[in-house]
Amino acid sequence: MRETPTQPQTQAALWEQAERLKSIIDGTNIGTWEWNVQTGETTFNERWAEIIGYRLEELSPVDINTWLNHAHPDDLGESGDRLERHFRGETPFYDYQCRMRHKSGRWVWVQDRGRVVSWTDEGKPLMMCGTHADITEMREQQNEAHRTSAQLQAILDSATGVSVIATTPDGLITLFNCGAQRLLGYTAEEMVGIQTPALIHLSDEVEQRGRELSQRVGREISGFEVFVHLARQGEPETRQWTYVHKDGTQRRVNLTVSAIFDRQRTLSGFLGTASDLSELQSTTRALQESENRFRELVANLPGVVYRCENDANWTMRYMSDEVACLTGYPASDFIDNRVRSFSSVVHPDDLHITHQSVAAIERHEQFELTYRLRHVDGHCVWVRERGRGEYDANGELLWISGFIWDISDRKAAEDALRVSERRFNGAFNTAPQGMAIVNLDGRWLEVNGALCRMLGYSREELLQLDFQHITHPDDLAKDLALLQQLLDGVIADYQLQKRYIDKRGSVLWILLSVSLVRDAQGLPLHFVSQIQDITERFEAEMRLREREEYLSTLLDNVIDAIVTIDEAGLIETFNPAAERIFGYAKAGAEGQSFKMLMPERYREQYDDLLTAYRENGVPALLTKGMELLAQRRNGELFTMELAISQIMLRGQRRFIAVIRDISDRKRIERMKNEFVSTVSHELRTPLTSIAGALGLINGGALGEVPVPMGEMLRIAQSNSQRLADLINDLLDMDKLVAGKMTFDLQALPLWPLLEAAREQNQPYATQHSVALQLKPQLDVTVRVDRQRFAQIMSNLLSNAAKFSAPGANVEISAAPAKTRVRISVRDFGVGIPDAFRSRIFGKFSQADATDTRLKGGTGLGLAITKELTERMGGQIGFESVEGQGTTFWVELPVENNC
Repeated sequence: MRETPTQPQTQAALWEQAERLKSIIDGTNIGTWEWNVQTGETTFNERWAEIIGYRLEELSPVDINTWLNHAHPDDLGESGDRLERHFRGETPFYDYQCRMRHKSGRWVWVQDRGRVVSWTDEGKPLMMCGTHADITEMREQQNEAHRTSAQLQAILDSATGVSVIATTPDGLITLFNCGAQRLLGYTAEEMVGIQTPALIHLSDEVEQRGRELSQRVGREISGFEVFVHLARQGEPETRQWTYVHKDGTQRRVNLTVSAIFDRQRTLSGFLGTASDLSELQSTTRALQESENRFRELVANLPGVVYRCENDANWTMRYMSDEVACLTGYPASDFIDNRVRSFSSVVHPDDLHITHQSVAAIERHEQFELTYRLRHVDGHCVWVRERGRGEYDANGELLWISGFIWDISDRKAAEDALRVSERRFNGAFNTAPQGMAIVNLDGRWLEVNGALCRMLGYSREELLQLDFQHITHPDDLAKDLALLQQLLDGVIADYQLQKRYIDKRGSVLWILLSVSLVRDAQGLPLHFVSQIQDITERFEAEMRLREREEYLSTLLDNVIDAIVTIDEAGLIETFNPAAERIFGYAKAGAEGQSFKMLMPERYREQYDDLLTAYRENGVPALLTKGMELLAQRRNGELFTMELAISQIMLRGQRRFIAVIRDISDRKRIERMKNEFVSTVSHELRTPLTSIAGALGLINGGALGEVPVPMGEMLRIAQSNSQRLADLINDLLDMDKLVAGKMTFDLQALPLWPLLEAAREQNQPYATQHSVALQLKPQLDVTVRVDRQRFAQIMSNLLSNAAKFSAPGANVEISAAPAKTRVRISVRDFGVGIPDAFRSRIFGKFSQADATDTRLKGGTGLGLAITKELTERMGGQIGFESVEGQGTTFWVELPVENNC
């Protein structure tokens, strides 16, 4: 039946909710404020004053000026802008990080967040509420984390000669450094978060290695596991693989794969470091061959001795092995142009220079040329060639002889500065991050376009300023101190996370990298700075930290014990509620076995469940609201309600146990059951006598009853009968709960039972002008207790009759349901409200208190019906649509007649 909460109950619930909210606010350790925007009147809590080092009474009297006087002047402008945007409805909240002057004189960072909660009739903001949170420590930790991350990224990016690729535990690429891009031809954008290492490997090599590993370990190893199998066991593996370039070419590499673990020793990914062996192997062979021939033939000549034909390709008849040093090709390649002609290794742009020798040869003169050769590895070698023609007795040209030597060092010395300047200027002007050359006094000597766009200044405007002008005042001292260490030679370079103030006055968080350029004598010339805007990343990390702190605060303030457990059954986290319930300190519980919270006799069973779930996935360990005995530190046993669920964290299983101490609840339930049993037995005997006496009087056994008195006696008899029904239901429920009700289960045909139920309950239905209709016959046998089955049907049919309109029908039907039979009782009454459906089978449950007065009943019928059904191996349920009626169904096992 249906009941609504009384007014005292509602007030108590509201009071309890208010107290809970107050406890939550106190537990968060956050300052709060309320501000009358129109009058300036302001209210702070004690924590607000503590954040800046005061007691609230020291700040009295308080108003909006209390905040303004302690806020950093440089933050007031942005704070005001954000406040106005909130007033205009552009933002749902006012949210700003600002600095507040502490009583000690230092500045603390606070997260100031609030919103308008009421408005004037003219639409102006009236009352505004919000919070103050101390985030000073968080800001310092973020600075350190950003600095460490930037240093690591700089190191990886500078390793252009080594390919470094990192992946997640399942193989998705998360890092693809410059060396990998150069070696494989892919960009980081094409690989990170999209591809796996399978793209750059030969499938045949991977399959062959997989077969080797599978044979070694006795199980199949394939796919990504081929690369990381040994690393996953904690053993870095180094072996040679073939990398496939984006253009399809292949490179032989030496690859080392190792596992990456976080501070908790949880596997977070893998790191592959590779060096290119192709060029190294080819160059090494050529150098070894050249070295041997050089010692044998022309060990004393610092160049190439040659004799060639006077043709377009300079066809060589003889060439010393020193040519391998200049070109990377052995001399045998050039003899008679067996593999290549000498002209093919001359730089195409310099071929015309070699043709200048023709005129000198025609004049029988010596020639001397300077040009470039293309080495096998792609670099150019500057050479000087001196030669002359050799003629026969008739003056006919026989061949050309000469000597070629390497002048690369001299050319490099001449060109190095010019090449370096061009390269630096190109990188400087096209770099995606801000770059600047800064004078020793801090003035900008040169800035690139990215820095101008970042700060909102034109190049000309920036060159009139110094970096001190745009640096946040709180960050300037640290920056200047590092610059001095750079000048003193204490450090070679530095990185700093700091704030710039752009042309509009907005604060930008930037990552600054600074190095010092010195002249040949070691005297400082200027600084080179790289500036990266990290404002969005900084704010995202800040929001993430705030979220983590919020969740941590909630976890610390819930009333239930929450314990996380690793796969080995060891406790990882232990919240304050767990400390209070079990009596263990957090430090003493973490790292210990979860079974220490259980009585000794349950611990072995827990180990078996954990082992079965870990090895075979048997879900018996996971539970929703199981009641078990638990043990406190002092040895006291109590009843707990335990729910265990599983999560995956960085590829590892974790278990979350939510524990509630229900010992008080169990004690109250026992007291209630004892009370109900006692009261029902003490009332039943006198009430039976009273009801019998009233029946005799109303039946005329003592003579005719006066009309006025008769009405009162009939009401008394009706109420005594209702009270007797309540006591009988209470006794039935008491027996069911105590397990004392006996069941005489027999194999009985269902249809006679349903006919008997309809006949026995039709008189009651007739009182409500309702007809009970039995649907077509179903021949099936069920195992039930005849009396208890009749009680189930009586409860369902009386309910259906009571809640049906006069003149309506109630339908009784039976239908097969797999291995069961479903018996349905359908009415066409008012239906069951959505809000009451979860409590429909609860004790004393009624949707509306007026149902008891108008319809009668104890509120125990459906609860008893559910218990009886389940004790006979069945199930009960219902479907209902408000205003259209309700169908209650009972499913019972079918008796096998074979």
